[in-house]
Amino acid sequence: MSRFALITCRTLVAAALLLGPGVRPGAAQSPGDALNADDGTGAVKVCSPVAMPRWRSMTPVPKTWTFLDCMGFSGEMGATHFQLGCLFANVTPHAQKYAWGAMVPIEKSAMAKAQPPVPNCGW
Repeated sequence: MSRFALITCRTLVAAALLLGPGVRPGAAQSPGDALNADDGTGAVKVCSPVAMPRWRSMTPVPKTWTFLDCMGFSGEMGATHFQLGCLFANVTPHAQKYAWGAMVPIEKSAMAKAQPPVPNCGW
C-alpha cells in the first residue's frame, strides 16, 4: 500500500468515527466533539496540506481552527499548498457529503486568497 493510500485510509477511518452515531445535536459532549464543526449538520472541518504533485494529507481539525491555523500546519508539514474542507454526516438526499475550497499556495499573500468550501462548515 502506498503512503498516500495509507494516509487516506487512516483519515477516512478517523472521519467515519467522528461522523458516526455519536454526532447528535444536544447530546452530551464526548472527546470527539471538539472536531464537530456544526452539531446541526454533523460537519467536520478538514485541513488538507498538499505538496504538488508528490503527496496530500487530510486531517480532521477542531472547530476552533482558522484559515491561518491550517496554513501554518500545512507549512510545518512541508506542504506547498493547502485546502480547507468539510465532511458532512447529515445532508439532504442526493447532496454531496463533502466540500472543498480552492487549493491555495502557502505564502504571505495567501491571506487575501482564503477559499472556504461551499457549503462552509465554519471556516
